[in-house]
Amino acid sequence: MRSIFILEEQTIGKIAAGEVVDRPASVVKELIENSIDAGSSHIRVELSNGGRAFIRVTDDGCGISEDDLEVAFAKHATSKIKQLEDLLSLHTLGFRGEALPSIAAVSRVSVSTRHVREAFGTQLTIEGGAVKERRRVTRGVGTSIEVKSLFYNLPARIGTLKSRSTELRHVVDVCINYAVIYPKIKFELIHDTTPILTTLGTGSMLDAIVTAYGSGIANALLELKPLANLPPSPSQFALAGYISKPVLSYGTKSHLFTYVNQRFVRSELMERAIKRGYMSLLPKHAYPFAVVSLTLDPGDMNVNIHPKKHEIQFYQADEVFQLIAHAVTTTLRSADLIPEMAQRDGDKATPRAATLFGLQEEQKPTIISVQTSFQEVYPAAEEDEHREGINLDILPLPLYQVLDSYIVAQSETDDVLLIDQHAAAERINYERLLLRYGGRIEKQALLRPLVPDFSPHQRYVLREHEAALREMGFDLERLGDDSYVIRAIPIVFHGMIGEAELPEVMLQLVEECGKREERIKVLFSTAACKASIKAGEKQSYEAMRELVEHLKATKMPFTCPHGRPTMIRLSKNEIEKRFKRR
Repeated sequence: MRSIFILEEQTIGKIAAGEVVDRPASVVKELIENSIDAGSSHIRVELSNGGRAFIRVTDDGCGISEDDLEVAFAKHATSKIKQLEDLLSLHTLGFRGEALPSIAAVSRVSVSTRHVREAFGTQLTIEGGAVKERRRVTRGVGTSIEVKSLFYNLPARIGTLKSRSTELRHVVDVCINYAVIYPKIKFELIHDTTPILTTLGTGSMLDAIVTAYGSGIANALLELKPLANLPPSPSQFALAGYISKPVLSYGTKSHLFTYVNQRFVRSELMERAIKRGYMSLLPKHAYPFAVVSLTLDPGDMNVNIHPKKHEIQFYQADEVFQLIAHAVTTTLRSADLIPEMAQRDGDKATPRAATLFGLQEEQKPTIISVQTSFQEVYPAAEEDEHREGINLDILPLPLYQVLDSYIVAQSETDDVLLIDQHAAAERINYERLLLRYGGRIEKQALLRPLVPDFSPHQRYVLREHEAALREMGFDLERLGDDSYVIRAIPIVFHGMIGEAELPEVMLQLVEECGKREERIKVLFSTAACKASIKAGEKQSYEAMRELVEHLKATKMPFTCPHGRPTMIRLSKNEIEKRFKRR
């Protein structure tokens, strides 16, 4: 009995996206999604020459029936939905019925399949979208689809393909994305008879991550904590996944993997929420490693907005954002964030698929000395004034300054601590400002109005953000088209910045401002930076002693407000190993 049908014209008109097969990775993605939807427990991907010569995806799913096989390659033929309303209860990866006909139109395709309810299999050969041969075969339940000579009938498209290694890297990306979110499925990727990726199919997401990225990453990962103490909501959300400790960070978002209902997506909202959850534990332009899987009712989102279904729209966007940020924050608050000093020569991780093809960047560890507590970000933005300080184990021994920028101290466990005097002073001043002003933004009238010399670019940016600057405490008035008069500034800047610095500071604030709590953080952290001692300034013993004591009394002594570490530790064991005493 057939289960694949061509959609009605009205439904086609509302969901058709004009599926574009632009590279071998696109083919692999679509075929893997079909295998997953078929209930497979083992998916094997084989390819040659980066996928240009051939791609074969074999699975042990339910198979395609003899009656459905040709229909499956017709445009807008699908077993996933029958009408547009079915998208509100969609639990499959595919639904448009465009992938197989799009692939068949630009390649030579051979399909061998056997449905679970049939005693025989069927083989179909298609070339350029036209059926060339069909016959019955003897085989096991499941499907194998082989795609040869991709773009053989579109010479111009062949010219857009990149090098063999680049196309292979994109295929590896696709396979890893699905292997991580479907850990119960055993994935195999083989290129020119060489195994690239093999997962165990144990059901453990951590096992799949370690298989893909190497065992060295395991110690830096934290499993997302179960959600608790959330505001009541009519929507039902669930979160799972892993995030890295702040010690493991990257300069791009390439290691943020976000999934919705087990569909890999590129969601700016989810990525911003993950970064928000780290608050000041990461610098502004640093991003963690994260695998975050969100499960929600299909009716709470729209997946029909992008041809590749990589983008989605949340109908409860604010709730999703707060949910993810809260989960990340809660996980970090309850974790031991002491990073290891450095990777020992004998501790090098076994290279995996991601490493082999340049997908894993070099780790840039931040070496912090003690267990880190974490400030609450949900729902309040400011520091908890009643939280007790953390007991830093710094001894009141003689302190030394090196390079006119760093203070050398000793811990109770005989480890050496190197403290960045500017970052430490920033943290101290930042928390003082929060304690003094809380969530208030107050302004100070100037005795003499300022007329800074703004460049044309600065004037354009300020003109776009005048309202935000006024909310942050600047009383500014436009003078014609090329100048501004400043009559008041935020009180936290009073006496700290001069007229020459004002344009740069204002530009920095508008470039980083977002919601109100973000504006407060940017405002106070900028003021704290301006008020702090700088690198290169000599300090007396008493000044160093006072700085360390004040740092010990802060609620978050391990990073400055911008996310840079305030201190690093060199353990006694490490020192003795370096001197060959161990």
